[in-house]
Amino acid sequence: MSSETPIIRLFFAKMKTAFFELSEAERAAFMAKDRANLDSLGMKAVSMIDCSSTDEKWDYIGVESWPSMDAVKQREVFENEELHISDYVDYEVHMGIEQSFENYGK
Repeated sequence: MSSETPIIRLFFAKMKTAFFELSEAERAAFMAKDRANLDSLGMKAVSMIDCSSTDEKWDYIGVESWPSMDAVKQREVFENEELHISDYVDYEVHMGIEQSFENYGK
């Protein structure tokens, strides 16, 4: 896989108490900073699922399309060094490349 191959990233997220303990202004600033980085790296949201009322383990499941593995790596650095994401969210991430489902089972 080339470092320029588009990547699909699937994530599962559970918000921690620390996120909800931030003031409304702090949460808004956190999310704005997060969104600006996602947009600057070219992430396209494929689907975002709010499962907080139906799943005890995860609040959100998301599918993202990234332009390259380089963009994903830059995102991971930002999440760890700028957002300190693990202070506010429990999460799992899985990645791969998009594949057509059109001919599956045919």
